[in-house]
Amino acid sequence: MNELGRGYARIEAMRGARDPMGSVPESTPPPPDKYNSVYLTLFISGAAFLLPFNSFIMAVDYFQHHYPNSTIMFDMSTVYIASACVAVVINNLLLDLFTYNTRITFGILLSLATMIFVAVCNIGWDGFPNNVSYTINLVAIGVVAFGCTIQQASYYGFTGCLPPRYTQAVMAGESAAGFWVSLDRIMTKFEFSEPQRSTFMFFTFSILILLGHSVLHHLMMRHPLVLHYLRLTVESRHRRRIQLHLNPTEDATLMESEAGEATYGVLKLQSPAPSNTGGDGDNAFSFANPVYSPTASVPAPLASPPPSVSEPSASPSAALQTPRPSYKVEEVVFEPPERPTSWRSFKRSVQARWSVARAIYPYMVSIGLVYFTTLSLYPGIASEVPSCRLGSWMAIVLMSSFNFFDLIGKIAAAWPYEWSRSQLLMASGLRLLLVPLLLLCAAPRHSPHIVGDIYPIMFSVILGFSNGLFGSVPMIMAPSRVGREHREIAGNMMTLSYNGGLLSGTLVSYLLLNMLGPPTGSPCRIYPTPPLPTIPPVITTPFNISYTVSPH
Repeated sequence: MNELGRGYARIEAMRGARDPMGSVPESTPPPPDKYNSVYLTLFISGAAFLLPFNSFIMAVDYFQHHYPNSTIMFDMSTVYIASACVAVVINNLLLDLFTYNTRITFGILLSLATMIFVAVCNIGWDGFPNNVSYTINLVAIGVVAFGCTIQQASYYGFTGCLPPRYTQAVMAGESAAGFWVSLDRIMTKFEFSEPQRSTFMFFTFSILILLGHSVLHHLMMRHPLVLHYLRLTVESRHRRRIQLHLNPTEDATLMESEAGEATYGVLKLQSPAPSNTGGDGDNAFSFANPVYSPTASVPAPLASPPPSVSEPSASPSAALQTPRPSYKVEEVVFEPPERPTSWRSFKRSVQARWSVARAIYPYMVSIGLVYFTTLSLYPGIASEVPSCRLGSWMAIVLMSSFNFFDLIGKIAAAWPYEWSRSQLLMASGLRLLLVPLLLLCAAPRHSPHIVGDIYPIMFSVILGFSNGLFGSVPMIMAPSRVGREHREIAGNMMTLSYNGGLLSGTLVSYLLLNMLGPPTGSPCRIYPTPPLPTIPPVITTPFNISYTVSPH
């Protein structure tokens, strides 16, 4: 065999463009998900990590009663989204330092503790002045947003390692959170007429669900199906394959010049092509791959080269019969495990995120547009639509309609239809038409352009269904467009775009609020009931002469 020169070739280039991100096929079939326990747990998890936010939003009647003529709903949405954006950036930076379980458990405890504090101290006791309790609510929803978004980003990264149906389970659970909270609020408002008591019971039910979610999550992380896919993900991350065909005396030089420091790999002894003399061929020098360090000495079985190569007096025919082997380094880890925060590691993580973003950017733009439209209208503008007939129930009806059809849309996202990137972008853009339509149902406050209860409810239904469908499909499809070892990054990048849409939509909602004009009080004052016509009295005289008296 001709002696190989110095050099290396990346396996990624040899595999071609068919699978550029390097996915690894599954060697064994996954364990079954008996009784769909993992699916149902992720469905409940999706509902649980958005439950605190939905609990604050669906208590709209209490907050508007407690803080009249304020922008409490707009302020809570803005604080929540701003805190969520900070959380998703931090989660991306700390992705390699903490496990899924650690991040999710931290988010659960943070959200749970905050919900208990608000329910007991700020709603049940209610001993703070209005301005102080207003600030407490905003701080509390900011803390809740941080904990919830850590969970959300971690769950999307986690389900990106599982089959796509489990991502759909989390997104359907998010909508179920809104639907459940809507039903919960309607029941507590009917059962308890006093706003403070009904809101306290409303928050109590949400806290109980969070406790159950914490237990189910830790049971799910021990499920064989979850452990199987997590193992595949770990294996995929370590397949940063670089092949080096080296002579025994050249290995350390080449490796150190490439990495610049001590590196580690998996060494396989390869045989050359079969000789013309009938050698053993490819099986002559094969053995199980040992762990090999370029800076260490040559492994014992290989310490002595074949006699035909090392002895100068060996005949040419003997050299052909026992050709010189070469080393192939398959696995190379450029950083030691104890240095995960080095500059080289950080640079590689940024490059990986940029590569993933280039692969899935149509899905990132699509989901960002979807949630930009939604947060421009919900919950801020939706809570400002007046109704003399429904009164304070109008905001609850609109939000319940949105949440119910959002759930229907997320369930419809599981339908086996292959959406193209252009279709998703077009559908996300068309949703922008809902912004002026729903805005005209509330603007101007003294005389909205679109009058009636049916129109805002219809627009809210369309907004909810399209949000559920086109907010789920990009999130489901994006992780499948990259390799398994990059799917957690894809899930986190999609969550980052999702939160960017939420934040920009919330800021635009303040501009829309200014277009409504100053508050005008009760909706019934906007549409006063016209007085009934009166019949003038008839007076009869003793001479049977009747006449009417007209008012002056």
